[in-house]
Amino acid sequence: MNTLEFCIKKIACSSGENLDLSQIPMMMRRKLSPVGKIALSTILQCFDGEDVRLVYASRYGELERVVKLIGQEHEDNEISPAGFSFSVHNSTIGLFSLINNLHSSYNSIAAGEESFSAGLLDAVMNKEKTLFCFAESVDRFESISMLIDFEQGEHVRILPNCENLPSNSFNEFLKGGRYICPLYILERVND
Repeated sequence: MNTLEFCIKKIACSSGENLDLSQIPMMMRRKLSPVGKIALSTILQCFDGEDVRLVYASRYGELERVVKLIGQEHEDNEISPAGFSFSVHNSTIGLFSLINNLHSSYNSIAAGEESFSAGLLDAVMNKEKTLFCFAESVDRFESISMLIDFEQGEHVRILPNCENLPSNSFNEFLKGGRYICPLYILERVND
């Protein structure tokens, strides 16, 4: 992997507090799961109104809904079509796309423990303005969204982790340090 440089124009993080979903119509807001609510709250903080590419990453996506559907199928031998449509991995980003009438493509990434790093790399590899969101729903509720640009924002680079440095949390990057994952290192570009 070569070095990649890009800009982070906006970034938002949440662990479930102070969610502002006022831009989501009430009927749709009621259908959102906790992970959908937290993801949409950070996406909305980063969205600048333009039609951008979208990348959504989550280890398990709508796990609560899937477990509920499995129980429903086991008990009733049938599942709710509405419940199924909101249980798919990309339902949150698809709903965001519909609400904002976006017509660009989007990806939904699930890569186990490396879902965040794989999703971020996928977003950067678009090499165009992309709205990236990671949402976690197991062990904790957490969402990180970024508006990735190649012209405006904080300049960062991705370098290969050739030395196999131990992984850390993205919170280290938020605090001013580097984010290290098995594949790459994300660091700020010093001008």
